[in-house]
Amino acid sequence: MIAGVFSLSTGGRSDVGFADLLHPNDIARTVIRDIRAPRAAIAALLGINLGLAGLALQAVTRNDLASPSILGINQGAALGLCLTLVWPHVFGVSPDIMAMVGGVTAGALTLTIAGALQGNVDPMRLILGGVAVAAFSFAMVRFTYTLDDDLTRAVIRWTVGDISGMRWPDVQRMTIFTLPGIIIALLLAQQFNLMALGQAAAQGVGVDPRITLLSGTVLAAGLAGVAVSVAGPIAFAGLVVPHLARMVAGTDYRALVPVTVLLGAGLMLVTDGLSKWLIAPSEAPIGVIAALFGAPWFLWHTLKSKALG
Repeated sequence: MIAGVFSLSTGGRSDVGFADLLHPNDIARTVIRDIRAPRAAIAALLGINLGLAGLALQAVTRNDLASPSILGINQGAALGLCLTLVWPHVFGVSPDIMAMVGGVTAGALTLTIAGALQGNVDPMRLILGGVAVAAFSFAMVRFTYTLDDDLTRAVIRWTVGDISGMRWPDVQRMTIFTLPGIIIALLLAQQFNLMALGQAAAQGVGVDPRITLLSGTVLAAGLAGVAVSVAGPIAFAGLVVPHLARMVAGTDYRALVPVTVLLGAGLMLVTDGLSKWLIAPSEAPIGVIAALFGAPWFLWHTLKSKALG
């Protein structure tokens, strides 16, 4: 709630601040209702999607460095969306669907490189495979820059995570995917708990780890794909939020899922507020601010993690 107030009370108009949330005049009411509120809602939904995507990937791979951006899912979703922008008549599906297809494909390729088909995901190959898939996917995204000047401007603005133009129709479009994603994550929580015991232990109680791996990957790719289609490939949110949730709720995924939802929304609302406040009256893209906080966290956690041996 505090993060939401911070996001709503900051923005391009310096004459609309915290006091106007309590007693708004006509101008302030319009600014808050039509500009800041949908942007804040999009930021919260992005945090939920990316946080749950990272949580699901860390659960099914049993690797606390797994996240949509590290495993190439964000970049694969970005490539899928760019393909629909370049050749809209060839694919014939909406950008949201194509982003999810790209994310699922990238995630499946990374897991295949890591050895998922053999039933043993190697942590080092998982990270290296994700780096390779992400590099190839984003190289293809950058290739679209050379095709058309108007397309170049649209893609560049989108790839930095700019949500300044988000309005209520965008919120509705994203909510359609986010709410089912939360429900599916809650339904998979106990299976994630069993996966944490190891694949042999999960099989011993009647859970097929391959199905859980597939379900978690599809869930993560779908949530990350929708987030990418709306705001671009925002890095590191899917890595940081699950770790913060574990600090609060422990290791039981039945508690981690709702805590991740709340922390993901709160973290991205704070990031949105900072993106408008740090260089006011100008605004920084929310993806840039998220990377400024997320990259040091990733470096610190990588250095102290035992996952890489």
